[in-house]
Amino acid sequence: MLYMMNKKNLSIFVVIVLALAGGVFVYRDMRGTKGPQETTTATTTTTTIGGVQMTGDGKVTIVPVSPKKLPPAPSLVRSTDFKNTLTPEIKTIVVARINVNVEALKKDPKNLENWIMLGVNRKTIGDYEGARDAWEYVKALNPNDVVAWNNLGDLYHFYLKDYKKSEENWKRTIMLNPKYVQGYRGLVELYTYSMKEKLGEIPALLKEGISKNPDAVDLQVFLARYYKDRGDVALAKKAYGDAIVSAERLNNTTLVATLKADLAMVK
Repeated sequence: MLYMMNKKNLSIFVVIVLALAGGVFVYRDMRGTKGPQETTTATTTTTTIGGVQMTGDGKVTIVPVSPKKLPPAPSLVRSTDFKNTLTPEIKTIVVARINVNVEALKKDPKNLENWIMLGVNRKTIGDYEGARDAWEYVKALNPNDVVAWNNLGDLYHFYLKDYKKSEENWKRTIMLNPKYVQGYRGLVELYTYSMKEKLGEIPALLKEGISKNPDAVDLQVFLARYYKDRGDVALAKKAYGDAIVSAERLNNTTLVATLKADLAMVK
């Protein structure tokens, strides 16, 4: 979010700051910024914008902005004895990978890739809380990391059964990358299976995803089946028709045949 100033004030602000500081680096919280803050005394008004303090008497002060404080890193020491369907041989391999991730993070505690992979491997052995902690820490290190938000959307839905947090993570995934089809698919699955009170939001969600991803046939099929399941024949036929056109454009003859067969069943 950008601070809103009229053109005249903005010009004055830029000239003053450039003259005094040779340019100002404005700290911006990746999860949103606060607007200008004003404090009024009996004689002056002080406005602080991104670390630049301007008073009513024309004085400008550069105020240092503290960097965002990270939460404590998750513990790297956790049990590997969790219920799972892995064979002993596969589990041995996964545990070895976890150990590699842990040793790498001891050397570089802010390495995003190693935190991501630690979460993946912990999830594989059934340590869902450990996976959650690793991926939540990635979000703290880099709030714009789509992979962490995406992985947590799935984890909170199907494994930790925290549907509100799943929704939050899927929505953020879509916001960060509107062209990432899995974000829409994940949110639709959440509403379809676990938050049925939000079923009515699915058409608008899918239409948004389709508008951003015209070749995402799977989203078009989701929409067609949504209408079909609710007995809305006209909208179901239109959605299937759109999906068929997209599949033809992609030269996916097998999918075209399947969709035409589905369309024939809509009555």
